[in-house]
Amino acid sequence: MDRDQDLQTRIEAIRSKGFGGRRIQLHRAIYHVSLHKGNLLIALLLPLVFNLLLLLSIEEIVPFWFAVLKFWFAATDFPGGLVAAPFDLVVATVWLPRIELYAGAPTQLQWWISAIGCVLLWLSTKLIPPVRLLPLIYAIRAAVLIHATALVYFALVPASFPHGLGSYLFSGLAMGLILMFLVPWIFGFTYYVFNFPLHQKLALTALVLAYFALALPFQFALHTVLLWHLSLLFLPIFYLLFGSFLDVMMFIAFYAWGMSWNWPTFSLRRRQEEEAA
Repeated sequence: MDRDQDLQTRIEAIRSKGFGGRRIQLHRAIYHVSLHKGNLLIALLLPLVFNLLLLLSIEEIVPFWFAVLKFWFAATDFPGGLVAAPFDLVVATVWLPRIELYAGAPTQLQWWISAIGCVLLWLSTKLIPPVRLLPLIYAIRAAVLIHATALVYFALVPASFPHGLGSYLFSGLAMGLILMFLVPWIFGFTYYVFNFPLHQKLALTALVLAYFALALPFQFALHTVLLWHLSLLFLPIFYLLFGSFLDVMMFIAFYAWGMSWNWPTFSLRRRQEEEAA
């Protein structure tokens, strides 16, 4: 009986060790987090502070967006002129860039080149080895299907397409601004509740907000210029894959990076809680 208990004890000890003899740490995906009152208070107050700072900084951010768009439109000989259009933020009205220019429907040559390109791209996925590159195959096919729906639409009712360059630029920047205000609140429920040091929470949030403030005008300046040259046929794929979807993916990437920061305070508390458990 004692030999069985001793064997069971040894088995349990072996199960918690890796091949090098070190203790296997619990993965953070299944790590149990104890919610502390201080972290909950930070999760409620810090988003308010960042939203207030962002609201006060809009008078500096939006003129920077205008300056970036004007520079690249002039550098690329883009014929559209920028105007300011109101956007209601509930607590304030922000005047965002908008262009008074309309891109046309695709020509027959553009339509056929795009259609042939879709077929070739779909067939090219047959040549990609699926063992390690299956996600790439799915991504290419998803893009082809999205663009194929645009081809069908412009082949049947091209004149009834409801969107234009002006609304696309304006709505893209407006959605980016909304995302900037939501970032601290998302972090509040998914990042601030962890036992990270306060300066780490401040640093990650400020870094993400700074990225969007800098990247958004460049992103949509590129979209606008390309759509002017390529026609509105490419607007659906730009909007669905390279617009707000790309911004959300970048936010997730920053979040994952921030979760991997190995700051001593959090590591010490996690080790203590694991040992106590």
